[in-house]
Amino acid sequence: MPPAVPAAASPPSAAARLGLPLQLLALGAFWGAGALAARALRLPLPGGVVGMLLLLAALRLGLVRAAWLERGAEWLFRHMLLFFIPAAVGAIQYPELLGGEGARALAVVAVSTVLVMAVTGATVEWLARRREEAP
Repeated sequence: MPPAVPAAASPPSAAARLGLPLQLLALGAFWGAGALAARALRLPLPGGVVGMLLLLAALRLGLVRAAWLERGAEWLFRHMLLFFIPAAVGAIQYPELLGGEGARALAVVAVSTVLVMAVTGATVEWLARRREEAP
């Protein structure tokens, strides 16, 4: 009997091709809605935080499913470092903005980064042990 010939992969559908851009657009819409709400209601929170709270509410109420935004969120996480590069370049190009406080600011950033990494690592280990102990 001759070996089976694998079927050619079908090209992705239009919905699959537009999935990532639409998900990014939806996530951007939550950010924009949060920014508008924060400004209109004069909230003491950044618009991005308000947008995340709106997204959380939509997820908890079942208005939005996590799977609908999963690829877009994964893409943003994968490329998150690129969003911080302009701020770092600005700080390097204009060292006078940091002035005498530059060393202190750098120390605060370094210490807080180490603390965040330590707490995150401890939390992940604690959750992993808890999951292993669960029946």
